[in-house]
Amino acid sequence: MGKVLHIIASCTDRKHLPVPEALRLRSIRAVETEARANTWWQRLESHKHPQGPVHQLYSGEHWSVVLGLPEAARKNGFNPSLWIASAGYGLIPQDAQVRPYSATFARGQPDSVVRDSENKDTGEQLQRWWKTLSNHAGPARDQPRTLRQLACEQPQANILIVASPLYVAAISDDLEFAAKELQHPERLLVVSSPASLSKGSLAPHWIPSSAHHQQRLGGSRLGLHARVAREILLAAQGGHLNAAELRVRYQKFIKKSAPLRKYDRQLMTDDEVREFIRQVVDEGTKSWSAALKQLRARQFACEQRRFKSLFVQAQENP
Repeated sequence: MGKVLHIIASCTDRKHLPVPEALRLRSIRAVETEARANTWWQRLESHKHPQGPVHQLYSGEHWSVVLGLPEAARKNGFNPSLWIASAGYGLIPQDAQVRPYSATFARGQPDSVVRDSENKDTGEQLQRWWKTLSNHAGPARDQPRTLRQLACEQPQANILIVASPLYVAAISDDLEFAAKELQHPERLLVVSSPASLSKGSLAPHWIPSSAHHQQRLGGSRLGLHARVAREILLAAQGGHLNAAELRVRYQKFIKKSAPLRKYDRQLMTDDEVREFIRQVVDEGTKSWSAALKQLRARQFACEQRRFKSLFVQAQENP
């Protein structure tokens, strides 16, 4: 048997299946984080919508690359298992049976965990949400609900996190506890964009997944963290990961990379973006990512998160 590797990847808001209105986080009216999380969990548990394997629920580039990570790991002597860090379900294995849902740790989305009306900062809200979900028995019975539990049960394991900074922020306390339980803390890796957390207590574990790597690995930025993780696994030797060595290697990659291409695009107001979205949707465009590519191809500028939020709003209020 190869060396144990737990791959924990963030979920994605792109789903193969339609989501019932009651399983969209916006439908929960409670304000306080723990109350919302508990009400949300009761909703997930009691809803009558059929369940299916979680690995078949998600779609998009990030998830398609994530699904190939276990095979990449096996090629280099690892014994991998794939887990999902889900804003809706917490920590769950890839074969867990779940219902289609819509919840996200990203700010500014209708189904975001973060509420500006709550008098707490983003990181605190995200961590409290994750902790509350972790206190509930998950859809895969008798399976760990925290990263700390994974580390406690297999203290010699490798743990590879593939997620955006906001998802890392949600699990940051859990990650710190997990690192303390591992016999070899350097085997805990966080592959994510450089962020404030990457300079704090998680700095020794953080592998910078910068846009500079896109020049070498290809694909879009949506799947970049997963592509960096795949490159790490394919290059691993001896069935072990070492965050300190990999951190230095990927920092060198960034320093040696050519400067990022700068785009001279025209900024747009929210009303102009909405009008553009209505136009391309009428022409047959179905996803926000495809619409954003069209907007940028026409030399207009709109930050990805802002565009996605406006696209969702336009879909809800045509």
